[in-house]
Amino acid sequence: MKLSQPHLWLNPFKRETLDTQVLKAWRATPLLQGIRAGVCEKLVERTHVRQYQPGEYVFREGDSAVAAALIVQGNVVIRSDDNDIARLGAGEFFGEAALLEDTPRSASAVAEGVTLVSLLVRYQLEEFVQHRPQAGLNIMTNLAHLLLARLHRGNNDHTEEKNANDGNAAS
Repeated sequence: MKLSQPHLWLNPFKRETLDTQVLKAWRATPLLQGIRAGVCEKLVERTHVRQYQPGEYVFREGDSAVAAALIVQGNVVIRSDDNDIARLGAGEFFGEAALLEDTPRSASAVAEGVTLVSLLVRYQLEEFVQHRPQAGLNIMTNLAHLLLARLHRGNNDHTEEKNANDGNAAS
């Protein structure tokens, strides 16, 4: 029996397990939107949780891309050519292009402080999709939407930067 509300006699000091925390974090990603809870749980069981120390690389620019990453706790800085591109926190998902193909990483990901990351390796996703094709189709559709949104955002940022530079040149 599942309790829908907390009760007074439940232990308020009981902490959420790491497995539960990782599952909740993955379920909140755009990758698993609309995927049934039981199916999500089966996929998340295949992920690998790793703790990174401050300044440790999750991956380096140019490395072969084999896994997507989800920050469970802590922060990661995305960096290219010594330029910080983004700072990501708990619940944020990155490196998702690795789920589609083995290409060199376009940027580095560096832990900022002690950081806990859950990694989904491409071959494990592929194996999962073979056994659950409908869920796989939904996940791949979500992945396509996520990549398109990031592509559009990148294009908009580039256009805004170009327009700003054109405006500065006209001054």
